[in-house]
This record gives sequence, C-alpha cells and structure tokens, in this order.
Amino acid sequence: MKPSTSTLAPSVPEAIAKALTSDIAAERLKPGERLVEVKLAKRFDASRGSVRDALRQLEKRNLVQMQPNRGAVVVGIPLEIIADNFAVTATLIGLASRYAVQQARPDIIHELGERQKHVAALVEAGFTPPREFATALGRFFALMITASNNRTVREMTSTLLNEASWEAMWETPCDHLTLERQREIAGMIQTIWDHIANGNADAAERNIRLFHQSHRDAVLREISMRRKQAIDKTRIVSFDASNAEKLVEEGFEERLRALEEQVTELRQAAPAP
Repeated sequence: MKPSTSTLAPSVPEAIAKALTSDIAAERLKPGERLVEVKLAKRFDASRGSVRDALRQLEKRNLVQMQPNRGAVVVGIPLEIIADNFAVTATLIGLASRYAVQQARPDIIHELGERQKHVAALVEAGFTPPREFATALGRFFALMITASNNRTVREMTSTLLNEASWEAMWETPCDHLTLERQREIAGMIQTIWDHIANGNADAAERNIRLFHQSHRDAVLREISMRRKQAIDKTRIVSFDASNAEKLVEEGFEERLRALEEQVTELRQAAPAP
C-alpha cells in the first residue's frame, strides 16, 4: 500500500525530515553514515536550527542515532522492523475485513468488487509497473479500512503506513516485479473478494493474512539479497494455511486480544501530535 500523505503544508523541519527519510528508505543514505548539520543546512537552504529539529524527528522514528562527538548517524530500517509492520498491518486489515462483512453495506461491497476487477484487468492487459500495481492493491484494502468505521483501525493503519519501512518499499519496489507474480497476487485478491461477497468473514481474514505473509516474504527476500543480510527468523510470524480452517474459530479470541495489545503498543510508541 502507498504511504498516506497529509494535505497540510509541512514546516521546514518536517520537509527536511521527509526528504532525509526518503533518502534513508531508498538507501541513498546508508547505515553508519553521518548527517552533518552544516552540510544539510546548505543542501536545504535552511537554518541549522531547522536541520536540528529535523534530525530530532528522525531520531524519534529510530532512523538516526545521536552519538557523542559524531552527531546524527543513520541507523537505517532493520529487516525485523519491516517484518513486524507486516504482521501488525495484516492483523488490522484482517479485522477491517470483518467489519466489511458484518456491516454488509451494498455500496461498499459493490465498490470492493469494482476495485478487485481493476486488479484483474491489470494482469489481463499484461505486466503493470510495480508502483501502479501496488496502488491498485492499496485502493482495494484502503476501502476496507475507511469503511470499517473503526477509528482505532484507521489511526493505527495510518501510523504504520507513514513508517519509513513502507516508504522504503515504495521508493524501491520489492514485489510485483513480474507478470507471473502479479497474476498470483491478483488470484489472492480474487479469493479475498469472493469470501467477502459470500459473507465469510473468517475466510476473508484468513486470506488477507496469507496475502500479507506472501507479500512480506517477497519483500524481505528482495531486500535481504540487496543488502546481503539475513533476518532473525524468530521475528517472522507465519500463519499456517494447512490448519487455517480448523484454527480460525478457536483462535479468533486470542488473535483479537493480541490485536488489542499491538494497538496499545503502537499508540504508546506513536509520536505526540
């Protein structure tokens, strides 16, 4: 999904922080690299005070670390953080799909169907540039989130999509890179839509989790190869598709409690407005 954007004009420190976040996400600024205030002030034609405020914002987002005698040093985006964000996003969107099924609003169900058809039409026409394909997927899932009427789901998803990890994937696409893969993903979206249309909330949520699991694995594989890094396997949370039918009913309450804990943690970690 595409990172969300604000309609308000950013302040100078916010604009600098956004530009540096893009550089870190795209790895134009690499882990261990120093960010020198004087050079940044010259680059952005800004005061050192504005640069300093921007670096503080990046520090709060764990993108840079302030070190004695070195100043701000790029930390980068660990693979484990990317994996964590996929796990929480899958939980939130899966919950949103339940609301879509339970509310069964004809206008929302119809529009979800139209957005699923758009994804299918893209693969029928041939290979689609990855960003364009990702945008179509984002529109499909975004409607579930906004139509859920669950403020917590909307706020937490918005917070996640503004994480630098999502921007990293947007700057340099890591999935949807071949027509074969796009067809596979379109099939997953078709399955999710079919379950929503048939009123099967359990199956819809289950397949949303499986979609995000597949997307996560493709992204981590691509980034791991590019960085020549391995991820801590204990941070990979997988959903067992073979036992999904049996586990979905008995595991729902546990997943709901886990979601509440994740939302609480995200709220505590989110920067104050």
